[in-house]
Amino acid sequence: MRHYLLIIVLFFLTCFFLLPLLNIEDPVRTISLSLWGEETQAKLVEHICKPDRTYWYVYTVKGKDYRQQYNGYVEKLDQQIEENSRCKGVLSNAPEIKITYFPLFSFWSEPVDHIEFSVIEKIMYILIKVIGILILLFTFFRR
Repeated sequence: MRHYLLIIVLFFLTCFFLLPLLNIEDPVRTISLSLWGEETQAKLVEHICKPDRTYWYVYTVKGKDYRQQYNGYVEKLDQQIEENSRCKGVLSNAPEIKITYFPLFSFWSEPVDHIEFSVIEKIMYILIKVIGILILLFTFFRR
């Protein structure tokens, strides 16, 4: 019994710490934002294009300020930025965007206009991540 409890704890530690270090979105975050996410307004404050498109946005939830980034090209977000300000770092005219955040961990957020996958693709990505973590854990922590 203790062995399986250790596996469960290590699974969540891997989701919350190892995957973000490897720049991989953890499956718990994906599920939480999809099912229980709430919308709010944010300001797009920075836009960087090297080596990949990165959008930095700030928002306030329950009196606390957050600054988050979103990686990947999103045409709808690019269109909200003035053409002469794109890819130049800090934006002087910060456009408003809608974001989705998870109320329990308000720092989990992403723009409403994000790279969207179909439901089947999203489920497949979640299953692949979960199975990959379990294979990793059971490889090193067998009885």
